[in-house]
Amino acid sequence: MYQVNNRIEITSPEHLQTLKERFANAPQSMTRVPGFVSFRLLEAEDGSHVIAETVFASKEDFLAWIESDHFKHAHGGRSGDPGRPELARYYVAIT
Repeated sequence: MYQVNNRIEITSPEHLQTLKERFANAPQSMTRVPGFVSFRLLEAEDGSHVIAETVFASKEDFLAWIESDHFKHAHGGRSGDPGRPELARYYVAIT
Protein backbone atom coordinates (compact mmCIF):
# COMPACT_ATOMS: atom_id res chain seq x y z
CA MET A 1 0.00 0.00 0.00
CA TYR A 2 0.97 3.62 -0.53
CA GLN A 3 0.02 6.51 1.76
CA VAL A 4 0.02 10.20 0.92
CA ASN A 5 -0.19 12.81 3.68
CA ASN A 6 -1.08 16.34 2.70
CA ARG A 7 -0.25 18.75 5.56
CA ILE A 8 -2.08 22.08 5.33
CA GLU A 9 -1.32 24.96 7.68
CA ILE A 10 -4.43 26.57 9.19
CA THR A 11 -4.56 30.35 8.97
CA SER A 12 -7.84 31.01 10.79
CA PRO A 13 -10.88 29.25 12.28
CA GLU A 14 -12.75 30.04 9.05
CA HIS A 15 -10.01 28.39 7.01
CA LEU A 16 -10.29 25.25 9.16
CA GLN A 17 -14.06 25.15 8.68
CA THR A 18 -13.70 25.60 4.92
CA LEU A 19 -11.24 22.70 4.74
CA LYS A 20 -13.50 20.44 6.80
CA GLU A 21 -16.39 21.21 4.45
CA ARG A 22 -14.25 20.54 1.36
CA PHE A 23 -13.00 17.21 2.69
CA ALA A 24 -16.35 16.06 4.15
CA ASN A 25 -17.29 14.10 1.02
CA ALA A 26 -13.79 12.88 0.18
CA PRO A 27 -14.17 9.34 1.58
CA GLN A 28 -17.34 8.70 -0.45
CA SER A 29 -16.11 10.51 -3.56
CA MET A 30 -12.82 8.62 -3.58
CA THR A 31 -14.52 5.20 -3.62
CA ARG A 32 -14.83 5.65 -7.40
CA VAL A 33 -11.05 5.99 -7.75
CA PRO A 34 -9.26 2.77 -8.75
CA GLY A 35 -6.91 1.64 -5.99
CA PHE A 36 -8.36 3.92 -3.30
CA VAL A 37 -8.21 2.30 0.15
CA SER A 38 -9.00 4.95 2.78
CA PHE A 39 -9.09 8.63 3.70
CA ARG A 40 -8.89 10.49 7.01
CA LEU A 41 -8.60 14.16 7.89
CA LEU A 42 -6.53 14.72 11.03
CA GLU A 43 -6.67 17.99 12.95
CA ALA A 44 -3.63 18.95 15.04
CA GLU A 45 -4.35 19.19 18.73
CA ASP A 46 -3.15 22.81 18.75
CA GLY A 47 -5.22 23.67 15.66
CA SER A 48 -2.17 24.73 13.65
CA HIS A 49 -2.67 22.34 10.74
CA VAL A 50 -4.59 19.41 9.30
CA ILE A 51 -3.31 16.32 7.55
CA ALA A 52 -5.34 14.77 4.75
CA GLU A 53 -4.26 11.14 4.86
CA THR A 54 -5.07 9.05 1.77
CA VAL A 55 -4.11 5.42 1.25
CA PHE A 56 -3.93 3.73 -2.15
CA ALA A 57 -3.36 0.09 -3.05
CA SER A 58 -0.15 1.07 -4.86
CA LYS A 59 2.03 4.00 -5.86
CA GLU A 60 0.86 3.46 -9.42
CA ASP A 61 -2.76 3.95 -8.34
CA PHE A 62 -1.82 7.24 -6.67
CA LEU A 63 0.10 8.44 -9.74
CA ALA A 64 -2.83 7.52 -12.00
CA TRP A 65 -5.21 9.42 -9.71
CA ILE A 66 -3.19 12.65 -9.79
CA GLU A 67 -3.42 12.56 -13.60
CA SER A 68 -7.17 11.90 -13.57
CA ASP A 69 -10.13 14.20 -14.18
CA HIS A 70 -11.35 13.31 -10.67
CA PHE A 71 -8.18 14.81 -9.16
CA LYS A 72 -8.35 17.92 -11.35
CA HIS A 73 -11.97 18.50 -10.38
CA ALA A 74 -11.27 17.98 -6.66
CA HIS A 75 -8.24 20.29 -6.64
CA GLY A 76 -9.07 22.84 -9.33
CA GLY A 77 -9.09 26.57 -8.68
CA ARG A 78 -7.53 26.49 -5.22
CA SER A 79 -3.97 27.58 -5.91
CA GLY A 80 -4.54 30.86 -4.06
CA ASP A 81 -5.72 29.22 -0.84
CA PRO A 82 -3.99 30.20 2.36
CA GLY A 83 -2.07 27.45 4.10
CA ARG A 84 0.17 26.06 1.39
CA PRO A 85 0.16 22.23 1.54
CA GLU A 86 3.18 19.97 2.11
CA LEU A 87 3.02 16.51 0.59
CA ALA A 88 4.69 13.44 2.12
CA ARG A 89 4.55 10.00 0.51
CA TYR A 90 5.10 6.63 2.19
CA TYR A 91 5.07 2.94 1.45
CA VAL A 92 3.02 1.24 4.17
CA ALA A 93 5.45 -1.12 5.90
CA ILE A 94 3.20 -2.67 8.58
CA THR A 95 -0.58 -2.61 9.06
